[in-house]
Amino acid sequence: MAQDDKENLANPKPEELRLRRKKDNVAVISALFPDRKPGSQLDLIIDGKPFTLSDNGENGDSKEGDGWFSIETEMDFELLAKANEIFGKVSAERERSIFEPGGRRIIGNQVTFLEGEEVFVKETIGRETREFILPTDPGRFEFDVDFPIPVHGLPIGLPADSGSGSRANIDESLMIRKLSVVNDPSRTWSCQSTNQQPSGNPVGEWTFWKLMENISNGTMPTSDFIKALFDQWNTNLVINGQSVPARPNVYDEVIGDWEIRSGGPGAPLLPDQSPFKLLGVVLRLDLRGGQAIYGGGDAGEGRFVFSLHDGDCNSLGKTIILEYKVPISGCDNVRHWAQQWKDLESSANYNSDLAALTEMFSAAGAAPSRPNGSAISQVRTNELLPASPGWELREFVLNQSGGILEQTTVKQEPQQIHNNSALLADYINTHWPNLTVPEDFGGTDFLAGRAPAPILWNTPFPLTPPDPDEAMFQVAFDTCSGCHTLETGTNFAHLHYNTQPGQEAILSGFLTGISLPDPRQPSIMRTFNDLDRRADDLDLVANSACPTIERFPIGNALLQELTLPPMVLDVH
Repeated sequence: MAQDDKENLANPKPEELRLRRKKDNVAVISALFPDRKPGSQLDLIIDGKPFTLSDNGENGDSKEGDGWFSIETEMDFELLAKANEIFGKVSAERERSIFEPGGRRIIGNQVTFLEGEEVFVKETIGRETREFILPTDPGRFEFDVDFPIPVHGLPIGLPADSGSGSRANIDESLMIRKLSVVNDPSRTWSCQSTNQQPSGNPVGEWTFWKLMENISNGTMPTSDFIKALFDQWNTNLVINGQSVPARPNVYDEVIGDWEIRSGGPGAPLLPDQSPFKLLGVVLRLDLRGGQAIYGGGDAGEGRFVFSLHDGDCNSLGKTIILEYKVPISGCDNVRHWAQQWKDLESSANYNSDLAALTEMFSAAGAAPSRPNGSAISQVRTNELLPASPGWELREFVLNQSGGILEQTTVKQEPQQIHNNSALLADYINTHWPNLTVPEDFGGTDFLAGRAPAPILWNTPFPLTPPDPDEAMFQVAFDTCSGCHTLETGTNFAHLHYNTQPGQEAILSGFLTGISLPDPRQPSIMRTFNDLDRRADDLDLVANSACPTIERFPIGNALLQELTLPPMVLDVH
């Protein structure tokens, strides 16, 4: 993604939006930003150029200081009417969930239908219902009449250049758990049944062995690279000032047993004795653009999720996720990337086409400028083996000078010692709404080196954000320990380690749809369906108009930018 594209991602998003036609090709765009100082100005950045919206009674602004920021600008109403028509066709007669801006909780729904020369949009958020009418005939935009514009759903302003209007298929394009994929005999080392050794290709391109070999990329033998990763469980570590006790049983049950099957204690690991089975291939396009803690790749992330077994396909309590930055940039290229994933649904050579896509980020040398030339962003583990003292999550990244995967902080997880503390309250109060957990805060080490679970995150000290319950939930939900347990009603793994051979990976309710009470305030219900959100996002990118002010009138590009949903900031 170009720098200009990244700047666009930081543009504020309005709570309400309206359009008023002033002349044949001139409009006033007005946006309500409750968190901006009334009477001030703000800039939207498109193609690296600022465009100023004002709340000073000038340049189309009707009333100074009312919180509505306006700009009078050129507008192609024929283009806008065409965009409305496409919006209506893509969204028609399907109830779309509305997710909180930049978040993953469902807060309402939207229903759209076409009738004659108008698109009708009905939105319900909480107890409030709003209706919008979007003309598909440019002549129906009357002069000096305010047209409210919906700010949820697909963006409005420019017609999509290309792309499929069909709904993204979650199982084929986003969360791929098909047995024909995870048991591909030429690409995976797979489990067909319990109490039986794996079969297939032990060095196939979707095996844990081959992917680790590609991450090492010749820096050391693959066996040594894998051992070096797991050897870190053998040692008491200090990460960001926090003691991380050793869990040697992890090394013993993964590497020790693997060595025995490979010839004896200390023997080089053999790929055909690998204890890791593939649970799924995951597209995280929604983490694109560098906004999220994870997934700084311009086209988001691609992930492989593996679970541990005992060598004879009997499941053990550990998952490991390889998470890669996708080395693709530029709106047109990212849109094509999204379209390719959507097109998998109709592929006659599904596994080959999927392999061509995963090769883009998982191949050796996929990111020449990064450590080891690898596109790996981070490796995360989720583990409770029999001798482990409680469930724990860890994270690993490549040393910047190249070499091995080294344990690092777990992002967005404060150290457990800060739970129920005044310091946690101070962090929320001073950082809201940008709750990115820093390595240190208040003169003390703050970010954790590990994430034990479950933890009920809370503080008895006063919180000053407008909605303290929401602020506390957001902090807790963003943690590894919260997202994998109490905040989402999940039993530690979103793709479950205990999935039996012959069965597609079991998914958490957080991914597939669940409503549950807030663990601190049970009267507050929260609803999730994260795969639905990701499908909406994939549709959005695949149908993106890629606005530029050189190709389109400024007003259309601004309207598109203002209705483009904000990027998700949650990390998982």
